[in-house]
Amino acid sequence: MVLLRQVAIELTSSFPVVLLIIGMPLLSALVCRLLPARRQKTITVLSSLLLFIGLLGAANMLEMSGIHPAMNSISWFHLGDLSFSLGYFIDKTSALMLVLVLLISFLVHVYSAAYMAGDAALPRYYAMLGFFTFSMLGIVLADNLLMMFVFWELVGFSSYMLIGHWQHLPSAATAAKKAFVMNRIGDAGFIIGLMIFWTQAGTFDIATLMSTDTLSALSPTWQTAGALCLFCGVIGKSAQFPLFTWLPDAMEGPTPVSALIHAATMVAAGVFLLVRLHVLFTPASLDVVALTGLITALLAALAALAQNDLKKVLAYSTISQLGFMVMAVGAGAPDAAYLHLFTHAFFKACLFLCAGSVIHALHEAQRGTHAHFDVQDIRNLGGLRHKLPFTFAAFVISGAALAGIPFFSGFLSKDAILTVLLYWKGETITWRWGVFGGAFLVSFLTALYTIRLIAKVFLGDERETASLTVHEPSWRMRGPVALLALGSFWFFVSWNPLNYHGWLYQPWKADENFHSALLVFISAAWVLIACAVAYYIFRQPRTAQAPLLLNSFYVDRFYTQTLATRTYALALLTEKLDRRWIDGFLHFVAYGQVTLAYLMGWFDRVIIDGTVNGMATLIRTIGSFTRSFQGGKIQLYIFWSVLAIIIFLIWTLF
Repeated sequence: MVLLRQVAIELTSSFPVVLLIIGMPLLSALVCRLLPARRQKTITVLSSLLLFIGLLGAANMLEMSGIHPAMNSISWFHLGDLSFSLGYFIDKTSALMLVLVLLISFLVHVYSAAYMAGDAALPRYYAMLGFFTFSMLGIVLADNLLMMFVFWELVGFSSYMLIGHWQHLPSAATAAKKAFVMNRIGDAGFIIGLMIFWTQAGTFDIATLMSTDTLSALSPTWQTAGALCLFCGVIGKSAQFPLFTWLPDAMEGPTPVSALIHAATMVAAGVFLLVRLHVLFTPASLDVVALTGLITALLAALAALAQNDLKKVLAYSTISQLGFMVMAVGAGAPDAAYLHLFTHAFFKACLFLCAGSVIHALHEAQRGTHAHFDVQDIRNLGGLRHKLPFTFAAFVISGAALAGIPFFSGFLSKDAILTVLLYWKGETITWRWGVFGGAFLVSFLTALYTIRLIAKVFLGDERETASLTVHEPSWRMRGPVALLALGSFWFFVSWNPLNYHGWLYQPWKADENFHSALLVFISAAWVLIACAVAYYIFRQPRTAQAPLLLNSFYVDRFYTQTLATRTYALALLTEKLDRRWIDGFLHFVAYGQVTLAYLMGWFDRVIIDGTVNGMATLIRTIGSFTRSFQGGKIQLYIFWSVLAIIIFLIWTLF
């Protein structure tokens, strides 16, 4: 009874905090949309303040979640006898995610105040940032699949608006539409998965679905099918193979938006869903998840090696790291995937904001000069470590975390995944050994493209930037970068720089609480060798191109020239079929009905009405004729009488 009373108190006290957490970003969105563009300072300060209040609420919820999970639900709507609820469920996993989303979003809000200064559409930008954050928080808080899907779609809409923020750029509009369409393809699978679990279990409630009684009652075949359909939504949202080509194009949006999408929202939503619902996945479906993650991680890491656009290198890096996380979930270690999701959010947000600082500083330096070159093309950069020392230091720190160098957070989270894969592959040589080897190769490639990017942008001699006077951005941009760089060090995960077991990583299964010291040193040596090789290869400018990697294995071209072309041709064919045959048949039926109605009207009017009217006229005529016999004149009566007698006599005699 005491425990139940404590839980009841926890439920009661959690609701105002949850309302504060999810309400602040939504309030920020509404207020910013209503304020005029000339009130830019008010918009930036007020929105950042509201996000900070929400962050404080999330931190409080994180402390509360360590005692008891917080949950509550209310009736949403009814369909006949069916009832659907709206509620939240917060354990330590979701509470950590709330803090992560709000922290990254708050830093992006502060950073954007300087980066987007002077933008005519600033109210719309900040409104969509707030709405984007609100939508992601809804996914984290949702206690049922239907509610999660609603916020899932709102995240997709928000990303569409933010990617296409600069509406005057055709490339931004195209990228936004591409992201929207490719995510809808994956979401079609999500909907099918919802329907499968609804028909099989009769509920959308996540806790009920993952209960032992429900899982034991589910058909393994239908459970596998439903899990794979849900995974289709993850493939679209988290840019996994084959629906990954939208994410590099999404770099057309503002750089702070890219940081938010890649770190704490949108692509993180897919991995969070896998972590949250991993119990629903059968062993067969987890194998598909692991293989998909491996293919994605390898293809994206190789593609990142050949990219020349600063932001696209980071975009392919995100795809690869997401594949790494998906591999971990497929190996049955969602906790390791979640750890990497958490550490990745900090160093990837830092990398994007550093890239934004470089782009912003060079654009500012180009003003009033005749130097007009693409500031995102790393072939035009180089030697910026002298002109942007703070940005260089932050980029190196976060890049070291991405590469998995010891004493940085990325090394610990990557090591957690590699350790899981080591034990998951088993003793017998099977395809799982290939996944483990592929993961090691991905870690090697990650170090290669990270060092290449640092070398091309900050090291070596200055190229196009030599004649420019470049300055570090303001504190509003450097402050968020500094905090994110600080979060890229090892102590953010564990006090032991070589052991990932700490306050942030607590395996959900006791038998996963292992650690391989040998693997740690092998992994560290492997990454350091990769860094040395990368520095040797990329320290000098090279003109060699790899078209296959540069075009990401022509997957996008395959979609455009094969699937899209054939789909368009099929659409034209079906449109022609619809117009000529289906519409033709419908028009024939419609015209036939009109003609038949006209004929029936004519028949009714001329034949039926004519016959009736004719008989009436005839009878009236006969009546008029016979009435003439009774005219009232005696002479007429004598005439008709005599005529009748004559006719009778003739008839009788003859």
